Amino acid sequence: MLDLSRLLPGGFATLMLAELGAEVIKVEDPRGGDPMRHLPPFVEGRSVYDLLLNRGKRSVVLDLRKPESGPVLDALVARADIVVESFRPATARRLGVSGPQLREKYPRLVHAAITGYGQTGPYAEHPGHDLNYVAVTGVLAADRPHPAHLPKMFMADVGGGAMSAVVAMIVALFARTTTGQGASLDLSMQDAALFWVMLPGAADLIDGGGDAVGELPTFGDHACYNVYETQDGRQVALGAMETKFWTTFCEAIGRLDLRARHLTDDEDQAAVIRDVREIFRSRTQAEWLVCFEGRDVCLSPVNTPAEAFADPNVTARGTVIQGQGLRAVRSPFGHAPVPLGAAPVLGQDTADVLGALDVK
Repeated sequence: MLDLSRLLPGGFATLMLAELGAEVIKVEDPRGGDPMRHLPPFVEGRSVYDLLLNRGKRSVVLDLRKPESGPVLDALVARADIVVESFRPATARRLGVSGPQLREKYPRLVHAAITGYGQTGPYAEHPGHDLNYVAVTGVLAADRPHPAHLPKMFMADVGGGAMSAVVAMIVALFARTTTGQGASLDLSMQDAALFWVMLPGAADLIDGGGDAVGELPTFGDHACYNVYETQDGRQVALGAMETKFWTTFCEAIGRLDLRARHLTDDEDQAAVIRDVREIFRSRTQAEWLVCFEGRDVCLSPVNTPAEAFADPNVTARGTVIQGQGLRAVRSPFGHAPVPLGAAPVLGQDTADVLGALDVK
């Protein structure tokens, strides 16, 4: 597999494929390489993003803008099952790495273009980053009452672009076993993020301007599905959406009068939320976790990332793995990942990889 991508989505996708056993050759510009190598936080002079995302990959420097790189790139593509790139369409064509250009010569190749807005449409050549994609798709407006509070998750880059790319590439490889043909995959992060908005924005998809009746109790307007502050300034998340969970919750807090007010109208829910907030402020987070231990309620602590990495269930499942000088989170594919070596420094494998090519 050749990874010609830059920044996060392609790198995250090829990391997951590396953990599934793929050999990933990361082709980088000799003038500094992938920009992810230069983004904080740093440890011992190297970006932590670089160390995490490039585990197990091989780094080759090649200036795709120079004509003399053409034969080398061609030899690399000839040996690859998959090529991943993240250039805007016109740039990919100028560099000779677009899907039609590569697959004309290598029809069995799976070419994955991960871009912000896709290969077609009026936005195809627009620049963008994760924040732009979650803004234009309604994720920011649907996920928070105040869009100025920026998310700290790369929702479109990772959840949308990388994950959808991995699925699409694996499916294309499987299809090739019967058709003998590869594929050109047009992977838009706008498309991926919008797919996620389909359910939160379901009412806005009704044809003819019809009015939807009711709302799923998952958007902060219901007491049964909300986040509450505890006495010590921590928080707990209550997900008692089903009646059975809400009933158990009301019994545990000694408020049987609230059982019938599970999914009432907005005005009543505001009153129930106020009552539940007051109740949760009466004890610390740890005390509430002990109180609900063993009860079917769907209550969890709101963890910091550090606490999440050390969570007992995470530890028991081996989800956080030890690498060279840092820990990492394994890909969620339901099996132990292929052990990966340390992330290479820029161009570390250039001589070995290119030396094995038959380039005239």
